[in-house]
Parts: sequence; C-alpha cells; structure tokens
Amino acid sequence: MLVSVGILAWNEAATIELTLTSLFKQTALRPPDADLPRHSWEIIVVPNGCTDETAAVSRRVLAQQVSLIGRSDISWTVREITESGKSNAWNHFIHQFSSRQAELILMLDADIEFGQPETISNTITALLADALAVAAVDLPLKDAHKKTNRSLIERISIAASNTPASSPVGLSGQYFCARADALRRIWMPKGLSVEDGFLGAMLCSDCFRAPLDPRKLIRAPHASHYYETLTNIFAIFRHELRLVIGTALNCYLVWDFLIFATDPCGGGAGELIRNQLERDPDWYSKLITNAIRNRGWWVLPRGMLLRRFHGYRAHSGVRFMRWLIIAFVGFLLDLPVFLVANRRIKKTNLIGYW
Repeated sequence: MLVSVGILAWNEAATIELTLTSLFKQTALRPPDADLPRHSWEIIVVPNGCTDETAAVSRRVLAQQVSLIGRSDISWTVREITESGKSNAWNHFIHQFSSRQAELILMLDADIEFGQPETISNTITALLADALAVAAVDLPLKDAHKKTNRSLIERISIAASNTPASSPVGLSGQYFCARADALRRIWMPKGLSVEDGFLGAMLCSDCFRAPLDPRKLIRAPHASHYYETLTNIFAIFRHELRLVIGTALNCYLVWDFLIFATDPCGGGAGELIRNQLERDPDWYSKLITNAIRNRGWWVLPRGMLLRRFHGYRAHSGVRFMRWLIIAFVGFLLDLPVFLVANRRIKKTNLIGYW
C-alpha cells in the first residue's frame, strides 16, 4: 500500500525541520520493527507563496533523513507553488501532486511535533480497522503540556482547550489520516480560511450527499501531536480573531449554500465547487460578499457567541461549577474578539484571511 504524506507550508523555515525530524522518528517509517505491515511512502512538501527558505530547508532535511533511514520505498519531493493560500495548496496536493496509486493520505502542518513515536502507526491501524470511518485523527496537545513548570497563562490556556472525552471527534487540519478516495472527492474554494470544519463536514456527509455521520471520523488511541501554545496576549487575540472570522465564512459557504445546492444523487459538493471554480475563480468571494450584505449589522452566526457553554451535559457537581467558571471567563474574553470580528467582516474583504 502506498501512503502519501502532504505537508503544506507557508514561511515555515524556522519550524519545518523539527516537524520533518519528528516525522522520521515515527515507527511507521523506521526499520526493522515498524508496527505496520510494510508500506511504501511518498512525502511531498508544498511551500506556497513562501518568501523564506522553507523549500531549501525541506530539501536538505528530507534528503538527510531518507539517507539515514536507508529505505528504498520512501520517496520525497518539494513542489513549490507561487501563490500563497492553504486551500489552493491543498487542491494542488490532493489533485495534482499526490500519486493516484496512494490509498491513504496523511496531512501535516509544517509546525507540529508528534507526541508518541507510534502516532502514525496507530492512526493508520485505527482507520483500517473501522470500515465505516473515512478519517482518523490524533489528540492535539499544546506544547505547554510538555512543561513541568507552566506559567499562569499556560495553565489557563490548557484548561480552556481541554474537551470532555464524550465530546464529538473534530477534525484537526494539523494532522489527520484519511482514505485517499474520500479526499479526492473534495475541492476547496480558493481563499477558504480555517479549513478544518469544512473538511470534517465534507468527510462526514459524503460531500453533503447524506446527513452528517460523526462515526466517519474517529480518534486513534495512544496518538498525539504538539502545537505551539500562544502566550502573548496579542498573538492569542489574533489567533482567536482568525478562527472566528474563518468559522463564520465557512458557515456562509456550508450551511447557507452547499447543503441546499448539492444534489444528493449527483457528484457531491466537491464536484460542485470544482465546477464553480472552472466557471468563475472568484465565485467564493462573491458568495461571501452577498451573504454579508444580507445579514444586517450582526453578521456572525448567533450560536458562536455561546460556544464556550456547549457540552454542559458532560459535567456535574463540583466539575460542573469549575467548568462553568472557566466557560464564563472564556465568554468574557470572547466578547471583544466577536465585536472586532463582526466589524471587520462587515467592512473588509476577508477572503483568505489567515
């Protein structure tokens, strides 16, 4: 079986060496005691619109790591594209760069570090063992989890990001493993931001040809990765602003358009998006502009404002009171983010906001 690994990178020269080194420490790629049956691998880094040395660093590290491992069944390449944008790079990788013979596809961000050496093995094993599932994720952890002495803001950040075990599994674009045929049915609109929710919905609904089925997305046991913990208040604010704006734009696309425009007996929302892109590359921008114009003064989806209070049924007693205090503090911190996001969406063209 061929496994295709895609790493989409924008100006990640400072971090991609750690990510690639962590990748090659995975038991799935290490002989002779790999946890999986023998697979062949292709690793493709897609620097998009980079103005730094991301491509050069990637070539150096990939050549070095493949030589050290000494496996002839691992190929690699760096495919640079001049236009920036994760959704555009994703379309290039899935539909042009990745081998059509690949049966599984792993997607990695260029700034993560795997938490366990068996993460890839465990996600692939979990996916192949579940005939209904189309994608498997690991557990995303902030890198502050690795510290023994955490600052106050790091402790708060970890507490705010913890989700109950009973919560539905969500897709993290930082790392996931999926069946290649499912991903090849998906096209992303050019300029799409915060693609995780969009991808998760597409995978769980067979590109909106069926009702959402959360069982199609699973979390593998004993699998995790680390990502950066933001501790600067301005960086946290910008990050939250990006998430809120991107999620709002996704709602306009998914719930206001794709669900109603997709023929359940046709090729699905992926084919619809591809056809729209061929007719008019700017159709997504026009769709969003029209949606904003028709929403009045408050353009954010109203349910977003109470997002911190979702999942209250998972708590009781003292745990409920602790969760309620954290949720209320999070709500107060969210208010300025939502107000600024609402104003920016109303006044600015935010397609591709990142």
